Amino acid sequence: MRKEKETLEELGQPSTGRRRSQINILGALLSIVFCAFVVFKAGDRLSLNLLNFDSIPRGTIGRVEWHKCNYPTETGVDCGTIIVPLDYFNYTKGISIIALGRYKATAKKRGTVFLNPGGPGGSGVSLATITGKFFAEIIGPHYDIVGFDPRGIGETLPKVQCFPHPIDQHIFRANTVFEQGFSVSSNLSDPRTREHLIEQQRQFLAMKKTQAELCGQRMSEALPYMGTATVVRDLFLMTSMLDDHHALINYWGGSYGTILGAYLVNMVPDRIGKVAIDGVANPVLWADKPSHYWHREWISSIEDTFRWFLRSCSEAGPGVCPLAKEKNEDPNAIDERILKFLDLLYENPLPVPNARRPGYLTSGGARGDRIYAIGVATKIDELFIVIALIMIYMENPRAWPRLSQILASAMAGDGTAMLNNLLPVYGASGPDLSFAEDLARLAVTCLDSPPPEDESEFPTPELLADIGLETIRDVSKHFGMSTTISEPDGGCQFWPVRGPERFTGPWNHTLSNPILIVSNTADPVTPIASGRLVNKLLHNSSRLLIQNSPGHGSMALSSLCSIKAIRAYYDDGILPQNEFVCESEEQPFDINRSYISTLSETDRRLLEAAEKISEALAESRLRPWLAYTD
Repeated sequence: MRKEKETLEELGQPSTGRRRSQINILGALLSIVFCAFVVFKAGDRLSLNLLNFDSIPRGTIGRVEWHKCNYPTETGVDCGTIIVPLDYFNYTKGISIIALGRYKATAKKRGTVFLNPGGPGGSGVSLATITGKFFAEIIGPHYDIVGFDPRGIGETLPKVQCFPHPIDQHIFRANTVFEQGFSVSSNLSDPRTREHLIEQQRQFLAMKKTQAELCGQRMSEALPYMGTATVVRDLFLMTSMLDDHHALINYWGGSYGTILGAYLVNMVPDRIGKVAIDGVANPVLWADKPSHYWHREWISSIEDTFRWFLRSCSEAGPGVCPLAKEKNEDPNAIDERILKFLDLLYENPLPVPNARRPGYLTSGGARGDRIYAIGVATKIDELFIVIALIMIYMENPRAWPRLSQILASAMAGDGTAMLNNLLPVYGASGPDLSFAEDLARLAVTCLDSPPPEDESEFPTPELLADIGLETIRDVSKHFGMSTTISEPDGGCQFWPVRGPERFTGPWNHTLSNPILIVSNTADPVTPIASGRLVNKLLHNSSRLLIQNSPGHGSMALSSLCSIKAIRAYYDDGILPQNEFVCESEEQPFDINRSYISTLSETDRRLLEAAEKISEALAESRLRPWLAYTD
């Protein structure tokens, strides 16, 4: 990792015009060291020293301002900003203004817990302002709960805007593999299957290159400073300014937030307080391999999730799951009908004239993993989320009854509901707020993953097709190609910039305080294998809590056992035995929620809090698009 110089040059006004009127930036800043993050090696340990915070002039780097949010919130909630250097290695580059949301502690404050909902691209501001009181139920009342929009995302400035307007991006993506996904025949031995996939990959690469060039044209000066290592530095500074110059960093992260968590605890191991990560992704893979290799490991548990879906559907019967012909039908029979339908779509896409945006349904679209936010107004409280399709529903078992309904309708010849889930619309009903997250995500992943040395290392359409086919054969026959679109990575060989630093480990530091790792047994995109890997690397500096349930993260199908373990950790520092297993009270397809009547009021409140957080983890992805369309 790069060693920072010991003196700082003056920080000038940013030339981009991305300033907020309520912040008065001093024109000349710091001929002295203010909080220099001096990076050094001591044996195999990486540390960050904090120097001379008392020397920071008022109104400059580190300045925090709080104000009323511009949308309705609970009592005790406010929004704000903090000024950070755009480049921690060259302070002449200007500033970034990080957007904050806070739910204040309701008991004696012990510190701040920072939140990251995942993505990368999700809004921590919305997560904290919408669900802060629910996090307080689970984490406890003694912490300020602060969400922030990381570099390039949401209301943080500068933000990633590669297209002039969302509608330009819609036109760019319409009826392409970016929108429809990759269609693959189940007959993998037919050479035409590979040839068709190669053609789709050619389109995919051409579109990725176009996107990257647009981003370079519009924001090349800001793009180098959005990597995860830089966000760790922001967390370090934010903790110092919101709590104390020597305060420990407390954190909760889900999905990509677990990558940020792994970076955090290994970059600043001596400054770690209470850190919990839930729905764990593999940080070693993230930092060591190009992103076109990631999805194979990510979906290593998805067939377990899908089998759980089929079993639950069978047990529920056709009254709740219309995919089943009878109660307790052989799950394999349900699966065979679904696969037959997907093969029919591959050969003959289904015309859908009555959708909000008339079109056709392909096998790639039906399998796919995509979240679209349909905007019916510009106010955040009037937005709703539409989730598509089979794969993304694997992340949310509470929505399995809905999946069974729209899939059964499509299999009966009416693809209206399914296509309404898949395709975005743009019109008089309001702005479609989709896709802003996709390019913000690339701004992170393309700085975190290893760049190719030259064009000889660029993946070819043939290589990408073969990786996909191998993943279908060896990992998931249902979803082997789906996540390559749903998680909009890839194409980083075309990305126009590199960052000032890229953290690559080591990942096995001894921490000042052990962390809590939470993984599901059947998580479709962050498999339990990743949780076990991080736990093994950190050894006695972590404990792994296993929740025996399907879905993405422990709150997708909540468990009182898991919730109480998280609460005990943040409240009292109590950690469970390593690999302790918790069961979930909730069951898929239990539309009457029969378990509720058996619970105490306290336990009902805890489960309700977890459910609200789970909903907001998806909803947090909306707020970046509001900023995008301002």
